[in-house]
Amino acid sequence: MFTPPRLDEPELLDEHDAPQADMERSLRDLRRFNRYCGGIAIYKRLLRRGGNPQSILDVGTGTSDLLEKANGFRAGVDFKIDHLLYRRNRAIHKVVGDARRLPFRDNAFDAVTSAHFFHHFSPEENAEILAESLRVAKRVVLVNDTRRHYVPLIFTKLLAIFHLVGRITAFDAPASVRRGYTVDEARDVARRVNAKRFDVVKLWPFRFGILLWK
Repeated sequence: MFTPPRLDEPELLDEHDAPQADMERSLRDLRRFNRYCGGIAIYKRLLRRGGNPQSILDVGTGTSDLLEKANGFRAGVDFKIDHLLYRRNRAIHKVVGDARRLPFRDNAFDAVTSAHFFHHFSPEENAEILAESLRVAKRVVLVNDTRRHYVPLIFTKLLAIFHLVGRITAFDAPASVRRGYTVDEARDVARRVNAKRFDVVKLWPFRFGILLWK
């Protein structure tokens, strides 16, 4: 009763022709979400559970704000070059690429991560992306995203009503919750991947994590 039906609708930030000013405002909104709504803390917690990897590839990295809080060799891959270029950090290597065909050799990084990326894809696509991430990972794949639930849906709608986010985020944030997965649905996807072992966990607030070990 607390879970709305999954509705897969495209998000404005994914479009190729989003106005520059709106795109940049949305990227700033995402960085604020990670900072104030637990994204950074969750990412760090998963890295600890993954054994504090010393080389990390972040898939669907956007502005790589989560990698800024990690240690060791860090790289981010995204198919949107304008997102990669928005914030420069010489310590983070950024590459344009497809999550389903990562441009890296087998076992290239200790860990492959993604955050708030899983909901963009169907279960079949996510299984493919997880398998590709596991190919590139030497030790572990760490994924987290928002759980589909009415509480985060209402929260994101209130942000739009009170004009606390930009035009794109006002549409995309509720859409991303509606596109999201439950813990059980995420577990069903993880089962399809040929990992040595996996775990799917609830994370606060209203997130889930997928851990796949090689």
